[in-house]
Formats: sequence, structure tokens, C-alpha cells
Amino acid sequence: MYAHKVLTMPKKHRIMIAISAPLIALAVILLRDWLVGMVVRYGSCYFNLLTGYYCCGCGNTRSVNALLHGNIILSLRNNIAIPFLSLVLAGLYIENMFCIFGRKIRIISRKWQVWTAVGVFFGIYYIARNFIPAIAPI
Repeated sequence: MYAHKVLTMPKKHRIMIAISAPLIALAVILLRDWLVGMVVRYGSCYFNLLTGYYCCGCGNTRSVNALLHGNIILSLRNNIAIPFLSLVLAGLYIENMFCIFGRKIRIISRKWQVWTAVGVFFGIYYIARNFIPAIAPI
């Protein structure tokens, strides 16, 4: 098949990620209302205003806000990409932590077929939510 060069990260970089990621997450949680309020000031989606359809970013702010307040169902309802990306980042963080302690594990798939299927799912989801009110952002 194809020979891929394995990209390795120095251990000191992995440790910096292991320390800084929780600190950044804590800062985001503590400043969540200020951050979401800052984003809301920028106004509505121009694509939605012009066409009446939802773009792939519609509902992201509400999804992040709901997730930061612990409401996973509302976060999924507004935009499924935010909880999905949160899970992917959590998986990568766990992989990083295991690697620091000398164990190579893979939680997140590296196969292109998996990511193609994910991309197709999200493409269908972003189109379907314009026509199925049950999955449209609130």
C-alpha cells in the first residue's frame, strides 16, 4: 500500500499540550458568558439572512454555549459538529497523555475511509437540517 511517514512530536511538546489544554479549557469555562456575548455582538449569519437556509456554521455559537453550560442535548440540536469535535479533541488529548507515559494507543481512527464517511454524514446533515425542522438549530 502507501508508505506514510510517521510524524512524531517531541515529548516536551506533548507535556506542554498536556498542561496547557486543561488550563485553556478552564479559562474558556470560566469566561464562557463573556466569550459567547462577544460573539453574539457580531450579528447573524449573512448566508442565512440572504438565502433563508442554514450554513454549516449556523448554530455553532448556541451549540458551544449549551455545551459550556452542560446541556449536551441542546448542543447537539444546535449544531452536531461542536460536540463531535469536542469528543475528537478529548480522544486526541487522552492519546497524548498515554504517549507521554510511554503507551501508544489510538482512540481516534486515522483511516481515510472513516473520515470520508464522517464528511459525507456531515454533508448530508447540513443539507437535511434545512428541510427537516426537527434537526434545525433553535
